Amino acid sequence: MRGTRGGRAAEDLRLRRVQGALRTLEEVGRENLDQALVEVPRGARGQRLYASFRLMKESGRGSHQSPDIYTVPANHWHPSKTVTIPAAFFLNGWVQVLTPSEVATWLAMRVLSKWAPDKHQESGVFLYGDARKEKFGLRRDAWEDGCQLLLDFGLIRFARPMKDGESAVPLIPNGWLTALAEPEPRERYEPHRYQLTDQGLVQDAVEVCRREFTLRQRVLDRRAEEGCRASSTA
Repeated sequence: MRGTRGGRAAEDLRLRRVQGALRTLEEVGRENLDQALVEVPRGARGQRLYASFRLMKESGRGSHQSPDIYTVPANHWHPSKTVTIPAAFFLNGWVQVLTPSEVATWLAMRVLSKWAPDKHQESGVFLYGDARKEKFGLRRDAWEDGCQLLLDFGLIRFARPMKDGESAVPLIPNGWLTALAEPEPRERYEPHRYQLTDQGLVQDAVEVCRREFTLRQRVLDRRAEEGCRASSTA
């Protein structure tokens, strides 16, 4: 019975958290109803009917009498207009442990892999220069740091080197993005090419972070010890 009570308490806690999140999203439009992100109907006695909530679009409820209800992207939409995000990204805590710039880097790679699935599968995707900054708002240091951390966490991997004769300049057929990578004419630069590894998302994000940071701390401690020994013998 003790385990049963604990399970019920945890379930009640999760339920209260979800209800609190719905209230927060609803109260975004307290001063301006147009900005509300959730609409929770009321019962006959004024109580919130949480199970019947409706999610609004990212821009809010809107100013019209009929609210702008969020619509889940359909599979029949053009592939360039939708990007799939595995549920494990949220359920296993990755959305909480990654910084905004790291999430942006990961999402940019998902856009690239969706836009060029064959190239992603065969030789990997890449992003640098003006395309990285203008199309995705990522500075070089944010992109490189994000890629390194995603590599360490097992969410991406290095792709194979580009073969002779392969083009390093992908062209967008429908024009919704301009060329995503274009090397300078006077300097040949071969960027790192990556592939997403969604298998890494099934791991618990907190455990992966704890393991990776523990390894990093051990490396730093070892380097500090080596430095102390080198200075003592000098």
